[in-house]
This record gives sequence, C-alpha cells and structure tokens, in this order.
Amino acid sequence: MTLKRKLLNGLAWSLGDKLVNQLGYLAVTIFIARHIGPESFGFIGMLTIFILLADSVVNNGFTQALVQRSDSLTEDDASTIFYTNFAWGVGMYILMYISAPLIADFFREPILVDISRVLFFVVIINSLAVVVRAKLTIDINFRSQAVTGTFATLFSSILAIWLVFKGYGYWALVWLILSKSILQTIGLWFFCRWLPKLVFNMQSFNSLFKFGSNLMIAGIVATLVNNLYVAVIGRFYSAQQVGYFTQANNLSSYLMKFIVSSLQGVTYPVMTSIKDDRTRLVNVYKKLISATMLVSLPILVGLAAIADDFVLVFLGADWLPAVPVLIALCIARSITPISAINMNILNAIGRSDLFLRVDLFKLPITLLGLYLALPYGIVGVAWATVSISFVSFFINAYYPGKIFGFGAGKQIIVASKYFFSSVVMYCSVILINFEGLILGLIAKLMLGVIVYFLMLFVLRDRFVKNVLSELLGHK
Repeated sequence: MTLKRKLLNGLAWSLGDKLVNQLGYLAVTIFIARHIGPESFGFIGMLTIFILLADSVVNNGFTQALVQRSDSLTEDDASTIFYTNFAWGVGMYILMYISAPLIADFFREPILVDISRVLFFVVIINSLAVVVRAKLTIDINFRSQAVTGTFATLFSSILAIWLVFKGYGYWALVWLILSKSILQTIGLWFFCRWLPKLVFNMQSFNSLFKFGSNLMIAGIVATLVNNLYVAVIGRFYSAQQVGYFTQANNLSSYLMKFIVSSLQGVTYPVMTSIKDDRTRLVNVYKKLISATMLVSLPILVGLAAIADDFVLVFLGADWLPAVPVLIALCIARSITPISAINMNILNAIGRSDLFLRVDLFKLPITLLGLYLALPYGIVGVAWATVSISFVSFFINAYYPGKIFGFGAGKQIIVASKYFFSSVVMYCSVILINFEGLILGLIAKLMLGVIVYFLMLFVLRDRFVKNVLSELLGHK
C-alpha cells in the first residue's frame, strides 16, 4: 500500500472513530448534563484537571516516543514502557486517593471525596493502554481503534443513560467515564494481540524517557494551561459556575479535538516515517494546516453563531448562562488547531525539547491572563482564553518558522480564505431569525454550510479545488 493510500485509509477510519467516540460521547454527556443540572455536572468538572495531570505523568509522552521510534522499536522497548506506565499509574492513584480530602477541602465540597476515589481509578486503566495504542498507531491501524472506540462508547453510554433514569445523578457521569475506559482498554488489547515480555531494560527506559520526559513535563504544563481555569473557578465560585464553564469548554474542545486528533493521529506516524525527507515532511505539514483550518474554522465559528439555539435545544433553559462562555471559547479554539500542528511537527522530528520550551513559555502568560480576568467572572475568564489562544499561536509558530521557513505569517496567509469565509458565514447566520427553535437551528446550519463553501468558491481556494479533483478522480 502506498504512503498516500495508507494515509487516506487511516484518515477515513480515524474520522469514523472520532465521529462516534468523541462526538457520540459528547452527545451522551450533553444528555446527562441536561438531566443532572449544572451543579452536579460541575462536581466532575472540578476533578477533571487532576485526572488529566495524572494521565500526563503516567503516559510520560511514551506513546509519542514509541511512535517516533517506529522504525527501530524493539520488544524490550515496549515491555519496559508497559511496566513503567502501570507502576506509575498505580502510584498516581494511591497518591490521589490519599489526597482526596485535600481536594475536597480546596473546592469546599465534601462530596468530592467519594467521587474522586472512584473516578481516579481511570488513571490505572488508562496506563494499561499506552503501549498497545502506540503499536496500533505505528501500524496506522485505525480500523481496530475505531471498532474498539465505537463498542466502548456504545455500551458505556447505555449504562450511563440507565443510571440517569434510575436517579443516580452525577454517578452516571462517573461510570460513563470509567466503563468507557475499561471497555476501550480491553478492546485495544484484543486487537493488538501483544503480550509484554518479562523484561525491564534500563537502556530502553533511559533512551525513551529522554524523549518522553520532555513531553511529560510539556503535557503537565499544557494540562495546567488548558484546565487551570476550571480549577480556579471551582475554588472561587460555585459548582454551578464550574458546570457552566465545563460544559462550554467541553462543547468547544471536543469539536476541536475531533478535528485535530483525527488528522494528527494519522499524520503523526506518517510524518515520523518521512522525518528524514525534509521536502516531503514540509509538504505534508502545509497541506495539514490547510485541511485542518478548512474543517475546523467553520465548525467552531458556526457553533458560536448558533450557541443560543443549540443550548436551548440540547441542554435546556437552565444552561443559558453558559452561552456567552461558549461563544468566547469557540473563538478561542478556532486558532488552536494550527497551534497543535506546529507543536506536533516538533515531536515528529524528535525535538521534544523545543516542545517543552514552548509550553513553559506559555504558562506565565496563562497565569497572568487568569489573574486579570478572575474578577470578571466566568465570562471574563472565557474571553481571557481568547487572547491567550491567539498569543499562543505566534509562540507555537516560532520554531516551525525558524526550522522550516513556514512561520506564523505564512500560516495566516494559507488560512486567510478560511478565516474570511467563516466570518462571512457567522454574520449571515446571526443576522437571520427563523420561526421555530428546532427548524430555525436546522435552517441556520444549512445556511452556514452554503455561505461558507460559496465564499470559498468565489475566492477560488486552490486546496479545496485540489481536494474535489481527488475525490472526483480527476487527474
């Protein structure tokens, strides 16, 4: 199979996986949120940052380290990393179990002790899946990951919905997260058909940790940068306010991650396989930016345009205070996909040291933005993320510009037609009112799609033309 066909096949399965696994999962959390309300939803939001931080430590960047070494990966490497991840997963769970009362005291919510001690078990489960997921990714085997994700999402969703109707409240969300992780881990092991050897190779550990440790620290910093807002809001405001912010953050983030992870999950192993061919690597890099912005901008800007109707239809009137937060976060996430690509290519060429340096540089900027915005409530915090996201883009684009000659200015030029078309689409949608909430929402969606692609046709976007030619089989 040629590289191009392998890439397209992997992308198709990855998109299918994310469509069910991420957007389907998001739909279930929206359903749960509608029934349990903002306060109960906020309890889980308060604990999210601790799970993500623990996962950053447990993963240690080893997934990317294993993929980056795909051409020379040994069984000793894989087995060593498996035992390392499992040991750290158990260690992190014990630490967080002991710390549960302190976490509850920080948020002034005693109920979090019991919730956290059950929910944090997901860290151990996730630690068991790192190596098998990396092995499937190296083989660009996204079909197995798609099947596994679909199965896990479907059955965990059924369980969670049943618990909602039985009146278990926030425990439905806890078991949604846990059961999905358990089923997904089992499925990945089934398809990978790999068993670790009884060996721990210090040379393998030191070599992979040298690359992965930078990503571990960068992952911790990035987790703080992206989730510190929720933790601080939980400390200074109510669980209800955390619920509003968490839901808005989930809606915008899941859409962004759906696009970015689908494209990057496939292109990362491809880029690592051609990392020594700089011309091909940069060509893939440029096309990835165009493809990502072509899809991500209209989706995120479009969600901002229909935020009021969307929240009323899917979450209900109790969630309307989340609308201004959702609008701001959608705008903030619109530039994030390019930033993610810029960081991803540094890993592909083995420069995790630069990845870490960039993330460390962004941390004080985030802390300053949060400090200035906190007195203005959750809406002020949301708009602070907009400013930070755009500043972060220029920081993230610095090293790609220096190494590949394709920095922020050239990237903005590549994405300019998509930005302009999205702005026109946004203005068209918000200026028109339709009778009937559901019909109006559908009409706005259709109008947005038509206006966006009509503008790209008028602007004669070359990338869209090439994609259409490929799909239609034109030479």
